[in-house]
Amino acid sequence: MKLSWTTTARFLYSSYTISPGFVPLFLLFLSFVRGDSVLFRSTEYSTGALGYGPYQSYFSANYTPAEWNFVVPVNDSANAPSLSTGFIFSAPRGASVLREGAAIYDQSGSLIWDGSIYGQTLSFSVVTYLGEPHIILWTGTVTSAGVGTGYDILLNSKYELVANFTTVNIQGETGKTLADLHEAQITSNNTALMTAYPVNSLDLSSIDGPEQGYILDSAMQELNISSNEPLFTWIASEHVNITECYNTPGTGGGSVDEAFDYFHINAIEKDDEGNYLISSRHCWTVYYLDGTNGDILWKMGGKNSSFTMGNGTSFSWQHHARWIEKNDTYGTMTLFDNAGQYGQQQEQMSRGLYLGLNFTNMTVELLTEFLPWNQSISQSQGSVQLQPNGNFLVGFGQLPWTGEYTPEGDLLWTAQFGVGDVESYRALRYNWTGTPTDSPSIDLVSASTSNLLSVHASWNGATEIVKWELYGASDSSGSNSISLYNQTKSGFETTITISNAYSHYAVRAIGKSNQVLGSSDFVSNSAIRIDGKFALALLSVFVVLGLLS
Repeated sequence: MKLSWTTTARFLYSSYTISPGFVPLFLLFLSFVRGDSVLFRSTEYSTGALGYGPYQSYFSANYTPAEWNFVVPVNDSANAPSLSTGFIFSAPRGASVLREGAAIYDQSGSLIWDGSIYGQTLSFSVVTYLGEPHIILWTGTVTSAGVGTGYDILLNSKYELVANFTTVNIQGETGKTLADLHEAQITSNNTALMTAYPVNSLDLSSIDGPEQGYILDSAMQELNISSNEPLFTWIASEHVNITECYNTPGTGGGSVDEAFDYFHINAIEKDDEGNYLISSRHCWTVYYLDGTNGDILWKMGGKNSSFTMGNGTSFSWQHHARWIEKNDTYGTMTLFDNAGQYGQQQEQMSRGLYLGLNFTNMTVELLTEFLPWNQSISQSQGSVQLQPNGNFLVGFGQLPWTGEYTPEGDLLWTAQFGVGDVESYRALRYNWTGTPTDSPSIDLVSASTSNLLSVHASWNGATEIVKWELYGASDSSGSNSISLYNQTKSGFETTITISNAYSHYAVRAIGKSNQVLGSSDFVSNSAIRIDGKFALALLSVFVVLGLLS
C-alpha cells in the first residue's frame, strides 16, 4: 500500500491551526512525497504550498530526490517534434534541498540514480575515459566566495570509483590550491581539465582598489590522470589585465580573506587543435588560448572583443561556453547568457545562445536564442547543450528550471524542481547505461486490516530493468522459493501488492532479454504495519509536541 504523506499533511493543515513558529518545519513536512511523484502545472507547488523544496521518498531506499513540476508540459506544444533521448543529469543544491548531490532522472522526473553520497556537487556529467563512458563529478567544500576546494572523481558504469584527482602545484597566498567546482572535463587524450582559484597579490589601484591588494585568481590546468603530472597550467592574472573585468572590488581586495574575484573562470574546453576555450564570467568574455604557451588568440565579447558582435549576440555574466563545430573559417558555439548577477541586470531575462563565429570577417551572428518560460534573470550558473536530434537542453542555474527547445528556439517543456533556495549548476542529458554491482533493495509493507502485502522494489542506478519478479519462500535462504508475480518496472520504485502467504520474499530484476540482472536478499514479512490509523498517530505526535492549537 503506497501512502501519500502530503495528503495527510494537507488534511491536517486544513483542519487545525498550526503554530506560527512551526511553519518552516511544516513546510518541510509538506515537501515529503512517498514514492515516485511528478506534478503538472501545480499551483500549490509553484507557490510554495508544498514546501520550498518538494521531494520524493521511497519505502525501499533512503533517497530524497527533487520532485518535478512541469510548468510547461510536453503536450502543450502543437506538432512538437520528438524529444531527444537520454537521462537528465542534475545536481540540486541550496538551503531548501533536503539532501544535496548528483542525481540522474528520466524524462518523466523519476529518479534513476542518487549520488548524494558524494555530497554537494556542481560539475557533474558523462565523459569518455579510456574508451568507456564514465561519470565525472566534483566533490569538496564550497567556500563563502562561491568557489570550491576539492577533488574530481571518475565513476564507471558500475558506479565504481576509477580515479580521484585534483590540481597539482598551483600555489597561492594561502598555500596549495585544490580543484574548483566550476569545471571538470576529460579530453580526447584521457587527460583532465580543471579550474582552481588561488589567492594572489596584485595592485588594484587601476580599478579603485587597494595598491597592495589581493585577488581570487582564476587558474585552469590539464592533468595526466595516471601519472598525476600537470601538462598545462594557465593563470588569468598573467594574461588578462584587471581592467577588463566588469566586477568591482568595492571595499574588498585588501586582504587574503577578502580577495577580489576579478576574472571568475567557469568553463574550459580543449579542441582538436590543442587550444583551449575558456569563459570569464566577470569579464563577460570567452577567450581562445594557444595550447602551447597560453597566449590569447582571440576574445569574444567584453571590453576588447576581437569580433564585431552582431544583433542579439552580446552577453554578460555568462556560463558554459562550448564548441559545437569549428573549422578554419567558421565555428558554432553555445553558451548561457545570465544577463545579470546579484544586485544588477543587463537585460530583461537570461537566455541560452547558439552563436556563429566567422573567423574571416571576425563577426559573430545569432543563430538561435532560448528564452525562459517566465522571462526571468538567473543570477548565476546555467547551461546549454545541443541534443543528438538537434534540440537544445537549457538549465537555468540559480533558477530551478530545466527546459528543452527545438532548433528554432521554440519551447517544448519546462520542469521546475524547487521553489525556494534550490539550484543546479548545469542540467545535461546523456544516453547512459548503469549496471550497479550491489543488490536490488526490497521493502515490505503489510496492512493490519487485511492480508494484503505491498512489496516495494528499487535498484539505485540500474537502467536496464524491464520488470521485477517476486519470489516467496518459507525461510531467509530461499531454498524452496517460488515465483509469484511479474510486474513491469514503474518509476524508481515499483510496487507489487499480493496476498501475504509466505514468511519471506525477494525480488529479481529482469532485463529486456528476460535475463536476471540482480536479486535482492530474502526478507521477512514481519514488516511495520501501516494503515489508515497513521494520520491519527501523526496528529497525536503534533499534539504531544504542542504544535497544534
